[in-house]
Amino acid sequence: MDQAELLAQRYGVKKSNPKRNRVLTIIGVSLLTITAGLFGYANYSPVSYQDLGYRVLSDTRVEVDFELTRPAGVDVVCSLQALNNQFAPVGWIELVIPASEETKVRNTVTLNTTELAVTGLVDECRLR
Repeated sequence: MDQAELLAQRYGVKKSNPKRNRVLTIIGVSLLTITAGLFGYANYSPVSYQDLGYRVLSDTRVEVDFELTRPAGVDVVCSLQALNNQFAPVGWIELVIPASEETKVRNTVTLNTTELAVTGLVDECRLR
């Protein structure tokens, strides 16, 4: 008698249930699909932006150019920041871009800074 037969004789043999396994697999895959869909829906934003450039005007001012894409007829709030050479924020502004029928809007914004900035960029844009 080999070890497998000895264990089966002592503890019994558990029979596999293919129907139960199939049902559990379908439920698991369905839950994963629903969860992935919810994460995708939660991260969807109709607003997007692209940094076009920046200009350091002085030790206390930076100008940032960006293009905003949004649905027509909605207000958008964009946060812009200026960073120093250690990537610490030295200037920040929140700008409300009013609703219009244009879906793509190009903006130039001047930020005041507390010290010399080496870059200016858009931090985020969101619907108001």
